[in-house]
Amino acid sequence: MDPGQRRQAPPFPARLGPVLLGIGAVALILSRLFGGESGESLADADCSGEGVAEVPAASPPAANEVRRPIDRELQRRIEKLLRETLAKAGRLSKGKVTAANSRLAVHVCTTSGRGELVSIEADRALRPASNSKLVTTAAALVLLGADWSYETRFESSARVEGGHLAGDLVVRAGADPLYDPDARGRVSHLLQPAIEELRAAGIERVDGRLVLDEGTFLVPGPGPGWPSASQHWQEHCALAGGFTANGGCLTAVVKPGKVGGKASSALRPEGQNLRRVGSVKTVRAGARLDIAVGARAASATLRGEIPSSVEVWDDRFAHPDPVELFGSVLRHHLSANGVSITGPTVRERNRPTGTPLATLRTPLAFTLSPINEESNNSVADQLFLALGAATGHGGTREGGARALKGALEHLGVSREGFVQVDGSGLSRDNRLTARQLTALLRAVENLDRRSADVFFDSLPVSGRSGSLARRMKGTPAAGRVHAKTGWIQGASALSGYVDTSSGARLCFSFLVEYPRVSGLNTHCWKPLGDEICNELVKWHE
Repeated sequence: MDPGQRRQAPPFPARLGPVLLGIGAVALILSRLFGGESGESLADADCSGEGVAEVPAASPPAANEVRRPIDRELQRRIEKLLRETLAKAGRLSKGKVTAANSRLAVHVCTTSGRGELVSIEADRALRPASNSKLVTTAAALVLLGADWSYETRFESSARVEGGHLAGDLVVRAGADPLYDPDARGRVSHLLQPAIEELRAAGIERVDGRLVLDEGTFLVPGPGPGWPSASQHWQEHCALAGGFTANGGCLTAVVKPGKVGGKASSALRPEGQNLRRVGSVKTVRAGARLDIAVGARAASATLRGEIPSSVEVWDDRFAHPDPVELFGSVLRHHLSANGVSITGPTVRERNRPTGTPLATLRTPLAFTLSPINEESNNSVADQLFLALGAATGHGGTREGGARALKGALEHLGVSREGFVQVDGSGLSRDNRLTARQLTALLRAVENLDRRSADVFFDSLPVSGRSGSLARRMKGTPAAGRVHAKTGWIQGASALSGYVDTSSGARLCFSFLVEYPRVSGLNTHCWKPLGDEICNELVKWHE
C-alpha cells in the first residue's frame, strides 16, 4: 500500500495493541502427536539457564535439588490441543495447512530450574517474530543493567560568549527512541531537560551548524527479510538509526468539527519537516471513518473524513528518515525555547570530541514496556542498535547481533541455531527455539530482583494489558499470564510466564509456523495459545 492510500486493516496491523508482529516457531512432527507419545526423552533435563558466570544475583539451584521429569499427563493434554487445532486449521484453509507443511512447538519449565514439564519439538529453530523482543530486552538488562540510560550528548569545540556559541553545535547519536507512548506524538517534554542545560550553559544563539554525528550507527534503511516495500510506510516498518524522534513515526491527530466543515488535524511531533498534503472533513455521526495517511521524502498526507461522533482519532505511520526527523524536531524546539541556529543541519560521523554542554538521557526501563507490552518495532530496533554501540560492536545490525549472542552466552542459554538480525522480530531471517526462549525467561527471572521485576512488568498481562488485553478474559488464566505475543504472516508465537493456581511460576514458549493463509492466527493459533495457558494454570507440584 502506497502512502496516501485509504487506511484499512493491513496484513500487519500498524497499531500494536492486539498483536503486531511476532513469529511462531518450532516444529511438531505430527506423527508424534497422532501417535500419542511425544518422542522426547523422559530423562531429567533443565532449562539451560543455570551455571551462569558473572551474574551476581542469579540463583542457580542447589546441587542436591530434585530434578523433575516431563509431566506426561500435561504433555498429553497439550498434544491433544495441538492435534485438534491443526485439524481445524486444515479445515479452515481447505487443505492448505497440513501436517507436512506446519510446525508447532511447545516448551514448559519451572522457574526454579527443576527441569522441563513439556517438550514438543523444543529444539527446532524457527521464526520467533515479536518474541525476538524478549531476547532484545533481556540482553539489554543483562549487558547494560536496569539503571542504564540512552545518552545523546551535546558538545562543541567553540567558545560561548555573550550568549553566542561561536561555532558548530555537535549532537552525538545514542539511538534514543525519544518516544512516549502516552504523548500522542509529542516529544517536547523529552527534549526539554537537555535544552534547559544548553540554556544554563549560556547559549542563546549558535553561530554555526547543527551537526548530527551518527558515529558508528548504520544509515537507516529496511532490514533484511522485511515485508515488501508496499508496507514500509506503516508504523511497524518505521526505520531505526542513531537519531530518531517519536520512534521514527509521525502521529496524526484529528478532532471533528461542525458537520460539513474542516476537522481539526495535526501531524506530530511538532517541527517535523514534511509538507502537509490534504485536509480532513467532518461528516455526520455514524458515517464511515475514512482517513488516509502516509509520508514520502518531502510530504506527508493526512486527508479524508471523520464522523462528528468520534471524539478524537490518532494513528502513527513511518517517517522516511528518522535522522532528518530528529534534526528538524530538535531545531524547532531549540528555537521555541530561545536557542537559534544560524547555519544548516548537517550529518557527519566521528567529529573530534568537544566540550560537553548537555546530555539527553532516557532510562532503559522507560522503553521496555513500549517494546514488550506495546510491541513497538522501531523502539525495539533502536535498542538493538544501542546494544551494539554500547558493547563496542558498533551501532549496526551486525553489532546488535553480536551483543545478543554475548548476552545469551552470559546467561548460559544455548546459541545453537539462534539467528537474530533485528531487535523487533520483523525479519523473516530470525530463528529461535522454544527451549532457548524458556531458558532465557528462566535466567532473567533469576537475575537480581530489580532487573527481573523491570522485565516482568514490561510484559502484557492476560485479560488486562497490551497485546493480551482482550485474551483469556473470563478464564482461569486471566491475570495469571505475563507473556509476549507475536505474529507475522505464516508464524505465530506466545512466550512468557504463567502463575499457576497452586502458586508456582512456569516459563513457557509456544511457536508455530504454517502456510500463509489469512485468518488462521485469529481463529486457530491465538486461541490455541490461550488454551495452553489455561492448561498450565491448572498445573501443580
